[in-house]
Amino acid sequence: MRFGISQNIHDISKARPYDQLVDEVREVVAYCDQKGFANVWLPEHHFSIWGREMLPNPILFAADLAARTKSIRIGLSAAIVTFWHPLRLAEDLAMLDQMAKGRLDIGFGRGNYGLEATNLNPAADPNDQDANFRVFEDTVGVVKAALSQRIFSYKGPVYQFPAPGFRADRAHTVDDPDYVDPETNELVKLSVIPGPYQRPLPPLWQVVSESPRSMRYAAEHDMGIIMWRPTAATLKHRLGIYRDAYEEFHGKPIAFGAKTAIVRDTFVAESEAEARRIAEGPLMESLNFANWRGPRIYLDPGEEIAPELEADLKREITYDFVRDRALFFGSVDEVVEKIKAFYEVTRMEQIIFKCTWPGLPHAHQMNCLRLLAEEVLPRLTAWHRDRFAKESAAE
Repeated sequence: MRFGISQNIHDISKARPYDQLVDEVREVVAYCDQKGFANVWLPEHHFSIWGREMLPNPILFAADLAARTKSIRIGLSAAIVTFWHPLRLAEDLAMLDQMAKGRLDIGFGRGNYGLEATNLNPAADPNDQDANFRVFEDTVGVVKAALSQRIFSYKGPVYQFPAPGFRADRAHTVDDPDYVDPETNELVKLSVIPGPYQRPLPPLWQVVSESPRSMRYAAEHDMGIIMWRPTAATLKHRLGIYRDAYEEFHGKPIAFGAKTAIVRDTFVAESEAEARRIAEGPLMESLNFANWRGPRIYLDPGEEIAPELEADLKREITYDFVRDRALFFGSVDEVVEKIKAFYEVTRMEQIIFKCTWPGLPHAHQMNCLRLLAEEVLPRLTAWHRDRFAKESAAE
């Protein structure tokens, strides 16, 4: 069991200088680096006129954070690859991995906002899931080929590299037999320079929601999965889909919960009442802003709710509804016990804490992180170590 931190940039006041927001994230990541967190995870979003998701280039910011840290891994959760040119993305990822000395985890995302796709790549509109997945799958294919092979070519339904027909220009005489068709002198292979620091590839992840198609795709391509708000029971069901698909595609067993991660909204204080006093407002305002899927994303498998309650929750999710379904809120003791119970059901490899939301003062996030780092995580680490030792002795 490993622990990460999810970090975004936001300012719903729209009044603070962006460099101050960047400095606060730097402080968070430097602290987590010193305290032994496994990863910091960065999202990608564009055109946030509401001041909520103000990090359009996680790769560039990851390079800055890598230069300021020593041990923590830098994760993308996710690079929305449908909005990138695949070769430029491969080059940037390889360069980032080199600059981070192999501390990069690459999370791929398909994108779920029409505003972004309409302006960045209409061919990947998430309102057309088949078209979106076609661009996503082809982009991932290009990136994997470019990063894992010194010399590569790729041909898919969307992209073909090298572009056909190129023979020479003033700077490239194309006379290397490794790259050229000897009969036509046409360029038929490319190289991404530099390649990644981690060989053959940095760890790959896919951010998924409820689609078995996405879980099976991630398993087929040996990518871990990152999820967000499902209950432990729903996660158990989805992790079974992922494990079974992984074994189907790779012909070997994988431990339940391996190669999986969950992002959990978390706040630790002296008591749950104090956690609610400080953080409930920003948390619930954020959850309700993103409530376009409705309450069903928080339900257990087979669970139904009364139509009138569902209608109410579509208008406004409540803390009491999500408390035991998708939150780690409370005192040190309470949060430790919540995470233990969660792990017993899911066995997930990494828990990623999200401890800040638009409107929460930075000082409160830092206080929460200190309680996590100094009191919660040491207890969980010792518990997990003892648990693993007992399991090993019993085998």
